[in-house]
Amino acid sequence: MDFSELIHKRRMTRSFLVDPVPAETLNRILDSARRVPSAGNTQGFDFVVLEGAETERYWDVTLPPDRREKFRWQGLLRAPVLVTIWADPNAYLKRYGQQDKVHSGLGDDVDAWVTPYWVVDSGFAAMAMQMAAINEGLGVLFFGMFDHANGLAQVLRVPSDRTPIGTIALGWPDDVDNTLGRSALRERRPLEGGAKSVVHRGSW
Repeated sequence: MDFSELIHKRRMTRSFLVDPVPAETLNRILDSARRVPSAGNTQGFDFVVLEGAETERYWDVTLPPDRREKFRWQGLLRAPVLVTIWADPNAYLKRYGQQDKVHSGLGDDVDAWVTPYWVVDSGFAAMAMQMAAINEGLGVLFFGMFDHANGLAQVLRVPSDRTPIGTIALGWPDDVDNTLGRSALRERRPLEGGAKSVVHRGSW
């Protein structure tokens, strides 16, 4: 599909079929995600990919069995692939401490970064991954790790200096059971022409 169709087709999927995602399809998606631009071409993000029965390790931390029965989105638990995304702030300090970047002063400390580009670049990767998956005909859902991030990092053996970005569920959408989330009912802000518009030309 062309990009216009892709961007308008994008939506969050909350119910999946159990069918596995072919390895070659998943690899194409992951490869697309790693090709996004990043500050200094640092590429300071990593993906921990869980497939099939491995996804239980994720849900055991974030949604213990005694809570699952009342979980609103039962179809989400069937997602055959979960990808957790982690940013590496130290990779940016190291990159910006190199000769061609040292003049910026951004290699000294994370506090020197007004905008933490390890989060920005990881967000780019997360969006590219979702778009690539949708282009393959898959459904996607991005959601946060929140207060489960430390537990997940321990179970998934993620280095302690990484910053959690979020999780992407991937799989074939279950179109029979795919209720929209409450937030989907919110109207989009207009492009321009009003107090709530997104675009401000020339000034705010």
